[in-house]
Amino acid sequence: QKEALQFLEEAALRYGHALALVRLGNEALELAKKSSVSAEESLINTDKCADWIDESPINLSQILAQSSKTIDNDTEGDESISPYISLAHLLYEEAGKAGSAEAWYNLGHLLWDRSGDDEETIMKAMEAFNKAVDLGDSDAMYFVGAQYLSQQEDDEAGYQLLVRAAHEYNHGPALHHLALLSLQGEDKDEFCGLLTKAAEAGNPDSLFLQGYCFYHGEDGYEVDMKAAMDNFLAAAENFEHVEAMVSAGGVLPQRGV
Repeated sequence: QKEALQFLEEAALRYGHALALVRLGNEALELAKKSSVSAEESLINTDKCADWIDESPINLSQILAQSSKTIDNDTEGDESISPYISLAHLLYEEAGKAGSAEAWYNLGHLLWDRSGDDEETIMKAMEAFNKAVDLGDSDAMYFVGAQYLSQQEDDEAGYQLLVRAAHEYNHGPALHHLALLSLQGEDKDEFCGLLTKAAEAGNPDSLFLQGYCFYHGEDGYEVDMKAAMDNFLAAAENFEHVEAMVSAGGVLPQRGV
């Protein structure tokens, strides 16, 4: 495992490989969850990597400077931010510049999760998400679209992002969201079609909801106890969906499925 991490480190920091930078950023976030990290566990060998500064296509000096803070456990003014989180930020940013949609999406979440009510951090998070959208990341499309709709900032742009994620990328949560919007508009045929696609895409909430509709014969679905059980079991077994577990347990004795 240590040797594999060394190769990952070289691909990321010496050659600026985007996916390797993302994976190294993910490792940094895992270390950020620890209460303390020994020098032996340090993510980056700063002495070794210093030899790559001149040939590396990324801003390696800045990354090594931040990596040194993780060894010294130096939070430099803001004790609420782990130096490993700051390191992950830099790694994701470099990967994003190299064309990684995943990097911008991860950076967006990193910023969003610690933004609180800070408008500047929220804005930076949304900028990162939108860069991921521009690179075709369907998760980012769904996140940004859902945020626009929930905040009523730009309903049409939000709706179109959901449509793009759903129909171009078969994104389960986006399909599910559109299905619920159709139900609000009382278009049961569209609701059934979108919910079926979302369930087929493996979205656990859609599997549960479709099972519920089959069980009760509601919202365009006819009663089908076997289909209901199949949906509940798929959500429970594959995704540990708690409500589906409860429903699956309830269908069997009551209906003899």
